[in-house]
Amino acid sequence: MKQIHKDEVIVPETRQRKQFKEPALIELAESLQKPHGQLNPIILRNDERTLVCGERRLRAMAFVTKSFSHDGEQLLDEHIAYTTLGELSEDQLYEAELEENVQREDLTWQERVKAIAELHAFRVSKDDAHTVKATAEEIYGEGVSGRKQQEVQKAVDLAAYLNNPLVLYAQDEKTARKAIKNDLLNRERIKRVAALQDEETVHKLMLASSFETQAFFDNMFDVILTDPPYGIDIHKKDTFDADTHDYDDSDEAFQTILKALPALAKRTAKPNAHLYCFCDIKRFTELFVVFELCGWRVWPRPLIWDKGNTGSYGNIEYGFRSCYDAILFARKGDRKVNGGYRDVINITQKTNHAHPAGKPVELYTELLKRSVLPGDRVADFFCGSGPIFQAATNTQCIAYGWEINEKYHAMAAESLRKAEGTD
Repeated sequence: MKQIHKDEVIVPETRQRKQFKEPALIELAESLQKPHGQLNPIILRNDERTLVCGERRLRAMAFVTKSFSHDGEQLLDEHIAYTTLGELSEDQLYEAELEENVQREDLTWQERVKAIAELHAFRVSKDDAHTVKATAEEIYGEGVSGRKQQEVQKAVDLAAYLNNPLVLYAQDEKTARKAIKNDLLNRERIKRVAALQDEETVHKLMLASSFETQAFFDNMFDVILTDPPYGIDIHKKDTFDADTHDYDDSDEAFQTILKALPALAKRTAKPNAHLYCFCDIKRFTELFVVFELCGWRVWPRPLIWDKGNTGSYGNIEYGFRSCYDAILFARKGDRKVNGGYRDVINITQKTNHAHPAGKPVELYTELLKRSVLPGDRVADFFCGSGPIFQAATNTQCIAYGWEINEKYHAMAAESLRKAEGTD
C-alpha cells in the first residue's frame, strides 16, 4: 500500500471545484477514523505527487485527529493512501480521467459540456439511481445551488448535439442552446409545410426563386413589397445570438438582383402599380438607376424605417449604431398613394425575430396601407418569414410570396397559416 503525507500532494490550480463545505469535510474525516477507514485511495499522476481525483478526501485530512487505516493497514499520521494512473484498470482510468476533466478550468465550453455529460453518464451506468444533483455535488461540492444543478442538466442535454455545426462553432453554451432550439423549431416547421400543399388558401406561397416566376403572373399585382438581400455580406457575421443569415448576401448576389428584379417587377405588375423595395442606404442609388432605366418612376429619396434602438454596431469607436433601413419607392403608370404620409416610419424592430433579417408585420402593414385597396393583389419576391401574409390580411388584400430557402419558406408557411386563422 502506498501512502503520502497530505502536505506533499500537489493540487493543480486549474481545478474547477473551489468550494468545500466544512461540515461535510468534518463528517468525512470522522468516517475515515472509523474501523473501516479510508475506502478508496486518492489518485495521483504517475509522478506520485500531482492530484488527479480525491481532493475532498485530501481536504478532510485537515480535520483528522488520529491516524486511520486503509484496506486493513494502519496509515502513518497525516498520511493518506494513494494509487497512480498507471496502476488503474481501464475502467478506473476512464473514471479518473472523467473526474479530472470536470475539475479543470482550462477547457473550452464544448469540452466542459462533454466532460460533465460523460461523467454523469458513467455514474448512471454504475448506479441507475444516480441523479443530476449528485453529479453537480461531485463537481462543485455538497449543497450546490439549484442553478449549478441546472448547469449540469443543460450540459447533459446539450452534449447530444455537440457534433452539430450550429453547436460546434457557437461562442458559448447560451448561444448553442438557442441555436439548437431554433434548429429543432425549424425542422418542425419544415415537416408541417407538406400539409400546406394540400390546403386551399387565399394567400399563396411558393418554394422557388422569384426569378423563375411563370408567365401567368404577368400584369397581376397592384403592389410589390419585397426585401431582397442587401449585398453587404451580412451572411458572414451574426446579428443576434445564434441568428445566422442562411442566404447569399454577397455583392455578386446583389448584382444578380440589380439585373433581374426591375424587369421581373415590371412584368408582373399591373399597368398602374406601386413598388416598395428594402435596401441598405449605400445601395439606394444603384437600385434607383436600374429601376428608372427599366421604366419605373422612382421617388427621388428613400423612405426611412427607424427601427428604434435595434441595429448593428459596426466600429462604434469611430462611428454610430445603424438603426434604420432604406426603402425604395417606385410607381408604374399613374397609380396614386392613398394619402399624405411621412417618409420616415417609426416602428421598433424586435430582437427575437425568427428570421435574422425579419421585418415586423406592422411595418409591412404601414407600407401597404399607403398604396392598396381592398381586394388588391400584392407580391413579395423574397418573403423570408412571411410578414406579407398578415399585412395583406390586415389590409384586405391577397398576397403571393416566393422564398427559395427551405427553412425560411417553412417560417413563411407558418405565418400564412396564422394570417388565415388555420394555425
